[in-house]
Amino acid sequence: MAAVHLHHDDVPDTLALLHALLRDRTHPAPGYTPDETGADVDWDQLAERWLSTTEKAVVHIAHGCAILERHGGGLPVALRRQVRAAVASTTE
Repeated sequence: MAAVHLHHDDVPDTLALLHALLRDRTHPAPGYTPDETGADVDWDQLAERWLSTTEKAVVHIAHGCAILERHGGGLPVALRRQVRAAVASTTE
């Protein structure tokens, strides 16, 4: 997959999650190039590289969030509750 540009106006929560994961690194993360309007992200490269398995899980979560944000976040109520529960159970 080629890199896609994620714009702050379109996916602010996704970019905040990626920034929290990838900021303050000694070396820039291959597959993540932030700029003044957002970031270029290569999801495959990020998920296959030097990150730990838990960090790779966060990349997959961020990718899912980007998809939802770009489509207005319109999950059915039952699915929305289940997604929240799954994330809460792994982050508490």
